[in-house]
Amino acid sequence: MILYPESPDAGAAGADDYAGGPLQNKLGTHLEGLIPLILIIIIGFFLAVRFDAIDSNTPIIGALADVFEPGGSQSKMLIVGATTQEVIDILNDNRDIVDYDLKTTQSLERNPKEILANYDIVMLDQSEEANKEVSRKLGEAIQSFVKNGGKFIIVKDSGIRRPDTFDVIGWTNTFGDIIPVECDRIINDLPTCTNRRIVRGVLFRADEDHPIMEGIERFPADPLFNNTTFETFDVSLSGREIAYIQSSGVDGKQYVGVAEKPLVIGKVIYFNYNPGKTRGVFESTIEYLK
Repeated sequence: MILYPESPDAGAAGADDYAGGPLQNKLGTHLEGLIPLILIIIIGFFLAVRFDAIDSNTPIIGALADVFEPGGSQSKMLIVGATTQEVIDILNDNRDIVDYDLKTTQSLERNPKEILANYDIVMLDQSEEANKEVSRKLGEAIQSFVKNGGKFIIVKDSGIRRPDTFDVIGWTNTFGDIIPVECDRIINDLPTCTNRRIVRGVLFRADEDHPIMEGIERFPADPLFNNTTFETFDVSLSGREIAYIQSSGVDGKQYVGVAEKPLVIGKVIYFNYNPGKTRGVFESTIEYLK
């Protein structure tokens, strides 16, 4: 015969103990709710792989790998075009966080999508060459790279032309809607992205909360150096303004300095001047993108 204790003081297990307790019941309920979501994510992932939407070289997969393999802190960066020596100097000084390669647009024509997939960050900077052309094939590869989680930097008037057409100027026809500025205005019979301006002024922070400008109110930072010279373009903003150039001229005109395109995944940063001119801003941009 089995005897059951009549008093709770006898050490009998309560109903909650046998049922797993209220905490375990709540956890079980939450886990049951998460299971369908997890299954949807897994199925979506395998479908994306099956139809070649992503593969092992896709940047977003690399980003997930970094989460599960901490310590892989060095990013791979590809510079397309011909950038300034100031940019190269900054990258060389930051070899612990970024490893970079240099390629021309012509060298990417054969298989751009496969080449770009090997990098975390791609920078298009043709500021040191006369040719501002990017083919439709390369432009579409960059769009795919970004929409798969890649990080893209574009500088000044880089990529505003295509080699197969002379009636299109600007970025939309080549890169779609991923560029945070537009070349949609005509001033003095010239599209604004072809009308280079030499501006004497100051770069000011526009977005108080953006990591790129954290701790940077203005450049030059020293009040004794009240102005500096920027080579820039009077483009219009279509994204999020991070910093702007304030002209010290009589008109006090403002120009886009640094901008970002808000995207679901991937990031696009536009510099409307030589990024090597502002070391702190460019280093913060690399940190932000990595």
